[in-house]
Amino acid sequence: MLPVPRRTGRRAAFTLVELLVVIAIIGVLVALLLPAVQAAREAARRMSCSNNLKNIGLACLNYENRKKTLPQSTSQWGFEYRTVDCEVSRTPTDVSFDPPNGYNGKGWIVDILPELELNNAYDRLIAQIKEDKSFGARATRGSGLGAIEVRDIVSTQYPILTCPTDDSAVPSDKIWYWDSGGVFTGVTNYKGCVGDTLLSTDSTPCSRSVDPPQTIQTGSPDVHNTMSNNGLFQRTSSAEPIRLRMVTDGTSNTFMVGENVVSQDFHSAQFFSDGDWATAGVPINVFLRGATEDDLKRQYWQQGRGFKSQHPGGAQFVMADGSVHFVQDSISTLAYRGLATRDRGETVGLND
Repeated sequence: MLPVPRRTGRRAAFTLVELLVVIAIIGVLVALLLPAVQAAREAARRMSCSNNLKNIGLACLNYENRKKTLPQSTSQWGFEYRTVDCEVSRTPTDVSFDPPNGYNGKGWIVDILPELELNNAYDRLIAQIKEDKSFGARATRGSGLGAIEVRDIVSTQYPILTCPTDDSAVPSDKIWYWDSGGVFTGVTNYKGCVGDTLLSTDSTPCSRSVDPPQTIQTGSPDVHNTMSNNGLFQRTSSAEPIRLRMVTDGTSNTFMVGENVVSQDFHSAQFFSDGDWATAGVPINVFLRGATEDDLKRQYWQQGRGFKSQHPGGAQFVMADGSVHFVQDSISTLAYRGLATRDRGETVGLND
């Protein structure tokens, strides 16, 4: 039997062609895996956002159970305490309807801070509001929510109020009423639903100084700065509190809180009554791509005040029964606006 010859030479290295083939294969694999990784990350972010909304919804319901009213907001302007037809609205027990702590601009989110285990922040904010009974935010001075004494709280970005998909949800000195001299405020992605009020360029449809007062005639008027909103929140609810028993359309079919994108809405101060609401009068997921900051603040602010998110295909809402749902941006306009109102008698659901 002949001996088997031994291989004495070394194996040749990869050729350039082989190396390029390997690199190409790795590139294809990465290209295939990257969308899956990104989708998994977005799913995790969306779940975190859903949990935030769930906790906020439960906090609102717990507050309502204790106080027999949903969390309340107080305007920073006295003239807003009127109905849409400009009649001066009064509560049965308070003929002056002046808020007990003044026109301090406190948003409804402040009321639920204890429910979110932020008791210290709540105590300090309420103490400052009672001390000042007004609102002002300047670089070296302020009052109420804008006071220097609570600026460390106001400028903190709280995870419970932050959608992780929105990169613009960071403390900002560009937010309306907080943008004088570089005053930073934390922001919120989660806005209380004021109903389906439309928004006009003339945001004051009537004036208490007009005699006789002007009136809105037809349709769905701009009532966002009056006590005539048909949702679960409004800037003036401290004068006329909104209660769950007023939700005759069904709590499972009524929006309570939904998402918004901070870079599209410069009214997003987390604890401020003009920074914590949105309307379904603007279609869901309306984005103004390429608009400048000044345009978004002054020319297109109405479109920014609708519900929207950075999640593909829609936005998340917590309903008045505490359940969280993803609403597709393909939802019909009638169904969408119907879900935003509390007592209009619409027979609509999330699947319409």
